[in-house]
Amino acid sequence: MAEVEINSGVCGFTTKVRANKINRRQVEVEITTECPNIGKMSPNIITVEPYKELFGKLHETETYKIMCEVVSHPTCLVPAGVLKCVEVASELALPKDCHLTIKK
Repeated sequence: MAEVEINSGVCGFTTKVRANKINRRQVEVEITTECPNIGKMSPNIITVEPYKELFGKLHETETYKIMCEVVSHPTCLVPAGVLKCVEVASELALPKDCHLTIKK
């Protein structure tokens, strides 16, 4: 199992993602969020195929297809965080924090 907590920045909303490997071809993803837009996602538990999600084209992933219906801003970090969680849960990457440092 893998867990990712995403703080997307100035919006102030936190999203938590939990991914659990069912088998080599399936990862169950549960998303809980304070964001009213992502909160509209139905269902909040999805099952994805990790190899398709992680080695296909970004716009063809189930994650982005589902989330583009509810994410209101194209720079939202939640879809990327979901994919990172799937990657770790499916044992295709080691758990390591990711960061964006933004300066002006």
